[in-house]
Amino acid sequence: MPVVLDLSNTAHCRSATGVQRVARQLHAALAETGAKPVAIIWDRYAKCWRTPDEHERTLLAPTAAESPGASRSEVWTLGQKLRGLLRLGTEPDWEKLHGSTLLAPEIFSAEVFPNYEFLRAKLGGPMAALFYDAVAVRFPALTPPGNVARVENYLRELASLDGIAAISQASRAELLEQWARLGLRETPPVVAIPLGINPPATPVPPPRTDNDRVGAMILSVGSIEGRKNHLALLEAAETLWREGRHFRLILAGLPRPETAAAALHLAAALQSAGRPLQLAGPVGDCRLEELYARCRFTVYPSLYEGYGLPVAESLLRSRPCVCGTGGALAEIAPGGGCLVLSEPSAAHLATALRALLDDDILHMKLCAEAARRQFPTWVDYARTLTSWFATLTRRTHT
Repeated sequence: MPVVLDLSNTAHCRSATGVQRVARQLHAALAETGAKPVAIIWDRYAKCWRTPDEHERTLLAPTAAESPGASRSEVWTLGQKLRGLLRLGTEPDWEKLHGSTLLAPEIFSAEVFPNYEFLRAKLGGPMAALFYDAVAVRFPALTPPGNVARVENYLRELASLDGIAAISQASRAELLEQWARLGLRETPPVVAIPLGINPPATPVPPPRTDNDRVGAMILSVGSIEGRKNHLALLEAAETLWREGRHFRLILAGLPRPETAAAALHLAAALQSAGRPLQLAGPVGDCRLEELYARCRFTVYPSLYEGYGLPVAESLLRSRPCVCGTGGALAEIAPGGGCLVLSEPSAAHLATALRALLDDDILHMKLCAEAARRQFPTWVDYARTLTSWFATLTRRTHT
């Protein structure tokens, strides 16, 4: 029986942040397992569900991450708008899809969710969703105000589905805690299924030991936003630059000025002062592999994560990672290869960066530990997810 995926957002979004990466990789991995995924799109102009057009299929492919956009916003072409208004899209074959499981691998919007009732009637099978985190509720001061209100409603909407696959044990605990806070008692089963990771296509060379005039390269991958804690990382880096240490710091990720204004302001000041700091912005997969290959180690200063893909990606490339233990990082970090901080403050980050820059024995030890780490692939993840689908049944709502 096919798995129906609501990919309404990813089909119109060029960004390659966590949710989009998961949606694209899962869509491709399900096809590899023989699960016959069927992508559907809520067309806001036609006001109906339809199958993706050619342009949307391009954005749903993992290769879309090769040239990520600089915005998380959805973009609809003029042609898509006109075809929608004229209702020229292709409707799914609902008869063939009857009995299918619907999976929402994205964070569905307030516009899309009311239309799930139509899918419930047409598909007849259980409805499930992935759950990432409730960071907006946990850290409201570091979140755009509109997102906080949306997440509150989103948590209630998730409770009406038939099953939730959380991306980590921490994410599962977070969801159950939030439902209890909201007083929701009739809730679906929640399982924790850790995400998949694709290993590098070619072997990654060992970290370089030769230093050029600006020293070793430190890499930090992830959106530049408030809860990712880049301000503390930049303050730590400046401490070491003032001490006379030579290293380059590269931040690879989409800037979000609405929550990271202080970090971006400090970054601009450091660059003006001639510090070897680069804001690479959103980078494609090939460029990201080059950065991993060139770096001595990575740093992920985030305060809290539902999973922490960049940490796992770093370890799979035999690169040590400096990180905290907020949320699911406490599940990933202890397995080896990480220099774990009880608190990712500027002072603690500076101490960790100093250690991995100066202590070659410690660095080599963590590299060896990282090389031994193993994580499920996206195909492994897709297989586990489809096995879980078989356990789901439609709930009776009162």
